[in-house]
Order: sequence, then C-alpha cells, then structure tokens
Amino acid sequence: MKSLIVKNNIRIDASVTRVWEVLTKPEYIRKWDELPENFGDFQIHPMTVIEWPGYSTLRVIELVVNKKLKYSLYVPAWNDESITDIGYTYTLSVDDDGHTWLGVEIGDFAILSEGIKYYDASVTFGKTASQKIKALAEKRPIAL
Repeated sequence: MKSLIVKNNIRIDASVTRVWEVLTKPEYIRKWDELPENFGDFQIHPMTVIEWPGYSTLRVIELVVNKKLKYSLYVPAWNDESITDIGYTYTLSVDDDGHTWLGVEIGDFAILSEGIKYYDASVTFGKTASQKIKALAEKRPIAL
C-alpha cells in the first residue's frame, strides 16, 4: 500500500526559539491554524488535547522543546477508534549556517478508505501553514 504522507520543509530566517513560539502559543497558532473557540491562551504542553466536539481531536503525543511537536489525530467520522497513527509532526532543526528548518509531516492517510481526500486537503494545509509560520516567525505580514 502506498503511503499518503504530506511532507513539507521550509527555511525560516528566525531563531529556533522564535519558531517554537509560533508553533506552541495560541496567539500565533490562531494565525496559521484553527483552534476551538473555548481553547485558552496557555502554551501547548505534553498533556494538551485540542478538541472540536464531534469533528476531531488532536492530542500531543511527543513534545521536545525547540525540536519536535507531534499530535495524534482522531476523527469520529472514521468510525474506528483503533486509528492512532495519523497525525501532525512539526520538527525544527538548525543548519550549519544557523538557519532554522521547519519540517511538517501530516498523515499517513493510507489506512483510511477515503485517505486520498484527507491527503489532498492536508497538502494545501501543509503548504499554507508552513508559509504562515515562516511569516509569523520572521515577523512579516501574512498573505491570506
């Protein structure tokens, strides 16, 4: 079976700590992704659960400050609670020239019967989110 994983890498001209802020502080997350209306303003932490009742749930399953943030995704419409290995992974690294690199991986949607639909939607999200995170971290206006 072919995997359906969205992968994006983008160079960001900002410190790794600045990019981490954009990934984990709700004031920034709301500018590159959606959060439920009742989600507070606390920074994402290892026990964070982001829930849109009846639609989807994101759970932090790995968090290494300034390096990696991984969420598992559950969607009730999948009708299968055993699906736990679909998610979003954000990784940060710094190259030899001091540039910060953001890697975004979304999926693997191959295990779903409608996997291609979720994959296609995630390709768009991966590109736009990466660009918005870059703009926020570099403190530039976001193109909507």
